[in-house]
Amino acid sequence: MTDETSSLPPDLEPGQPMDPHLVHDLAVAHPEVTTLGAAGILRMSDAEARGLVPLGLPLPKGKRDLLVPAERRQAILLELSGRVDRANRRDALLAQGRRALAGGHTALLSCEDRTRVRAVRVDDLPWPGLSPAVRLQITRTFDALELSDLTDTELAARLDHDPALRTALDDALSRVAARLRDLAGRAGDGPDWGFASLAERLGKAARNRSDADELLERWDREYDQWRRERAEARGRAYVDRHFDFSRFERLFPVARGMNRRLVLVIGPTNSGKTHRAITALREARDGVYLAPLRLLALEVMERLNAEGTPATLVTGEEEIRTPGARHTASTIEIMDPDRPVEVAVIDEIQMLADPARGWAWTAALMGVPAETVYILGAPEVRPLVERAAAHLGEPLEVVELERKTPLSMLDRRLDWPEVERGDALIAFSRREVHSVRDTLLAQGLSVAAIYGALAPAVRRREAARFLSGEADVVVATDAIGMGLNLPCRRVLFTALEKFDGSAVRPLTATEVKQIAGRAGRFGQFEEGHFGVIARGTPAGLKRLLEASDRRLHADAPLPVRPTRAMLARLAAHIDSAEARLLVECFASAATAGSPFRLADLSALRRAAPMLDARRLDLAAKLELLLAPADLEEPEDAKIFAAILDAVEAGEALPLGRLVPARLDGLAAEVLEAASRACDLYFWASRKFPAALPDRDRVRAVRDGIGQRLSEALASRARRREPPPAAGFRGAPRKRFGPRRR
Repeated sequence: MTDETSSLPPDLEPGQPMDPHLVHDLAVAHPEVTTLGAAGILRMSDAEARGLVPLGLPLPKGKRDLLVPAERRQAILLELSGRVDRANRRDALLAQGRRALAGGHTALLSCEDRTRVRAVRVDDLPWPGLSPAVRLQITRTFDALELSDLTDTELAARLDHDPALRTALDDALSRVAARLRDLAGRAGDGPDWGFASLAERLGKAARNRSDADELLERWDREYDQWRRERAEARGRAYVDRHFDFSRFERLFPVARGMNRRLVLVIGPTNSGKTHRAITALREARDGVYLAPLRLLALEVMERLNAEGTPATLVTGEEEIRTPGARHTASTIEIMDPDRPVEVAVIDEIQMLADPARGWAWTAALMGVPAETVYILGAPEVRPLVERAAAHLGEPLEVVELERKTPLSMLDRRLDWPEVERGDALIAFSRREVHSVRDTLLAQGLSVAAIYGALAPAVRRREAARFLSGEADVVVATDAIGMGLNLPCRRVLFTALEKFDGSAVRPLTATEVKQIAGRAGRFGQFEEGHFGVIARGTPAGLKRLLEASDRRLHADAPLPVRPTRAMLARLAAHIDSAEARLLVECFASAATAGSPFRLADLSALRRAAPMLDARRLDLAAKLELLLAPADLEEPEDAKIFAAILDAVEAGEALPLGRLVPARLDGLAAEVLEAASRACDLYFWASRKFPAALPDRDRVRAVRDGIGQRLSEALASRARRREPPPAAGFRGAPRKRFGPRRR
């Protein structure tokens, strides 16, 4: 076929030449037009056998393989010819529109469909404070034939008075004006964060945006961002003005209203610090003992009760009420700043240097409301406490105690076969404790194990096994140094560094002395020894002992953290229940030039987004924000999420959903996780009793778990664990894990 139009029926002969490219573009969009390739035909001569014939309209060279069904050819040609005519008319109409509508509020523009045009109407909405005015645009499409026979004047009048365009534009202008009135009312007229500062953002967002829906959606995002920034700025100013962390002590009015007397009792481990303070506590009409560990609080509570002074235990994970008790033993985070007592005891004051929990010791030192406050700790902490007392303007008495038995360092590194009955070996992770335990079991020794993941009752049973001689040796983490009654003949360090929650670092001199001081016991082991085994060197241990701990220098700032009451006051002021925002307002609190510094708020920052993602009221958020859960630990995070689900849904979460019903045969790791679930469940049940109704069952279930765990630890069988995965710090012959400092 040499002439593309030769097969046209007489009534379809074009009056003017057709543009082949226009014909092709319109034809390929037709659902009944195909190509040789799409039809699976190699040659045009074979098409007729398939009931297909050439299109028969002018097409560009190289694109003349368009086919149509033979019986539909005439109808398709009529349709395409009409579309070509409308497309030609559209081009003429667009040219007419540029001429007839110049300088007006309406314009004609092309569409993707080449037979239609877009009528675009634009109008401005001036608003005080917005520059330039908001420009809105409304679009409506027309078939080219609908407008093609009008004169210039008729075309301009037709589009200027089109009811659909006018109605749509009026509606868009009305909605945008209403949103501006609403935003202006919510922003207010304040000089710093009023509508003027918001209007600047709205104006920038309106540039190059003329669709009302798109503009309003962008304005909503801009307002939300502006509102958060305003709340954060106002919150930061409110924190600095009303809480003044640089004068943190003023946040404890009850303590400031008392004439407190501070007594700092310092001395090495096994020097009798706790005995002296507990004697004073027992003789007081009422008092409180603040411990670093739940186990220590439990021991002091039992000691006071045994000596005739009724005492109650209150920790985040457990309560034991004693009728008529006027004395309380608790973990330090539970310190009540509003209940005055005669005597308070703050144990392990050197924990001020702890990056995660030091804020609790600062709060206790500044705010425990007691006539006499006994402060117990290592000698290295004396300058820091003296500076704090001077800042408070409170009298400080210092009592220095000496060890009752000599302590010496072994001059060489020991090997595993040299471990003897009565030795305590120190490791710094649960996995290392079990690894050392397995090594010693293989040598025929019976081993007690003590580490943080064990419930207090289990730790006590393990300590009792060692003290009674049932276990030849004990392997423990550094918790052994915090008052745990565990006298031993020798303390052997299996490592001289530890992971402190953010990095692996060398032990401090204070930590080494406190742990090593457990060696020897007056009346039992007349001389104590400490040293290294398997790893490390005596020279390295000596260097650590002689190093200075900058964290306890006199000029070291004391860590502080916001309380629940502070967070609630801030939320009321900035009218926001967004936990993340509340935390960030405190994160930049001014402390320059003061003896304080802001504590690490990473735990709060991890919890805040989880809470903001839930439908929780402010009171629930604030309780859960301060939950004693380590959300970097997968088990804690899973339990915490289950508690959030229950509180959010208002549905009861039975304890059995978190703890296996049958405990027999479970691995130690599973039992430890179940014990931790009991702890967090008990804590949450005190805050949300309706959502966590099994509080009364927790103690019995926890005791059962502890019994199974004790049986597992008392077994002489070695644990069978898979080798650590690549990347774990303890993997064989390679160094993995957190960065070093």
